[in-house]
Amino acid sequence: MSRGAVLTALLARLEFLANEMGFTIFSIEANMPEAYRLNDFVLTGQGDPKALLRGMYFWTWNTQEVLDMILWMRDFNQSGKGRIEFTGFDMQTPTVAMQIVRDFVAANDPDALAAVIRARNLTASATSGFGVATGTFPLTDAAGKRVRFSGYIKTSEITRGFAGLWWRVDGPSGVLAFDDMQNRGATGTRDWTRYEINLPVATNATRINFGALHTGDGTAWFDGLTVELDGAPYTNPSRFDFDFESSTPVGFSTGGNGYQVKLDNQTAFSGQQSLKMQHVGFTASAATAASAWKELIDRFEASRELYASGGADIRDIEWTIQNARVAMQSMQMQANQVSRDTSMALNADWILKQSPEAKVVLWAHNEHVNRRGGAMGSLLAKWYGTDYLPMEFAFHAGRYNAISDAGLGANDASPSFPGSAEYILHRTGIPQLILDVRKASQHLGKIFCVGAPPFRSINEPCRADDAYFRAIGSGAMDGFSLRRDLSKYSDALIFIDRSSPSALLPF
Repeated sequence: MSRGAVLTALLARLEFLANEMGFTIFSIEANMPEAYRLNDFVLTGQGDPKALLRGMYFWTWNTQEVLDMILWMRDFNQSGKGRIEFTGFDMQTPTVAMQIVRDFVAANDPDALAAVIRARNLTASATSGFGVATGTFPLTDAAGKRVRFSGYIKTSEITRGFAGLWWRVDGPSGVLAFDDMQNRGATGTRDWTRYEINLPVATNATRINFGALHTGDGTAWFDGLTVELDGAPYTNPSRFDFDFESSTPVGFSTGGNGYQVKLDNQTAFSGQQSLKMQHVGFTASAATAASAWKELIDRFEASRELYASGGADIRDIEWTIQNARVAMQSMQMQANQVSRDTSMALNADWILKQSPEAKVVLWAHNEHVNRRGGAMGSLLAKWYGTDYLPMEFAFHAGRYNAISDAGLGANDASPSFPGSAEYILHRTGIPQLILDVRKASQHLGKIFCVGAPPFRSINEPCRADDAYFRAIGSGAMDGFSLRRDLSKYSDALIFIDRSSPSALLPF
């Protein structure tokens, strides 16, 4: 769906809903715990809103218009006129959710830590799509310094993807520094070659992860890793074996969906061994990971009173259970057990149950919010009845951001044509309008079921697949792929005759 004029229009409507109609929660189609990090800024001013926005992963939301909306929310909360929260309900990426669970368990249920680590490893193996070795670097040693991380890599028959080193610095507002050598990693068949990464480590860093990875086919070997901090060599042999000479990769957890990662005593740059990553095809089961998270959720739910008696805040307990649920949902989606739309509906329902009296503005693609079978909106409509009011967006022509062969940027939209719902709205001559389907004529469904030229008679029976309606996601396209009776799926249509692209922010 087009976003420039749409986002501007949405901000104006959000202001009205918060100021005049008592709406107190905004919820967006973005990963749940990452969106809640932005809520800390909206409520307290904590964190960098630009970094937090980038940390939600979706380029579709990483725009000046959404940032302006977030800043308006913060100003609104400071004004004393009311309170509004920023939340998210998606569950595709489990990384932050798993870390939240691990932190809670480490503090409140150490006996469950091994099970959490196992579930995390199963999840990483089922979703990573690359071989990886991951270490956690001591914050006290690196904070405020510049790091040079280097090592030797040997490759064989890597025809796609690459092998490389990686280093990631996280802070209170998300990722502070990151490099995985994506554009300069090792490819093809190449003998031992030295590679390096140079990055600053901020003084307010909260976590540092680093290691080696292999994203393609073929095989890669890693050896002779070194870390320098402000030019001084770093050694800690009891914590890290940078030469991989031990019986296990000391200091690194290893794995990867479709990759065999192990020590190799037949190939080495120095010493007797190296770390080998070989693409072997997908072997890990997302269903097994989902089952591991379900077992943890059952344990957490049965231990609520125990955690509370030990001093844990009830909100932290419920938030931990929900984040374990997000991790489980991500794996259920990978295993084709539960659809993404179903999980998003359950998460939106969870948000509402935390504030039963709240009114929520829920923001997602048309195909998620409407009532078509299988959509998130169909479940919310079933659970909440007329309290759920889905609204879809449409536009006639203009420009929009999407990914094309030229990359991410503005694209020209194909104008609507006779027989499409957008063309009917375009013919009104009104540049922007909201059509309340609930109060429209009984003939509205027939009007929007008119097929491609030549027009069918309005008195003919309406077939649900007859209406052309534009749908655009992340990829550039004509978008007129849907044919349906729009009056059955939504309560209102928001129409903008000419769209303009949103102002993308850098990642």
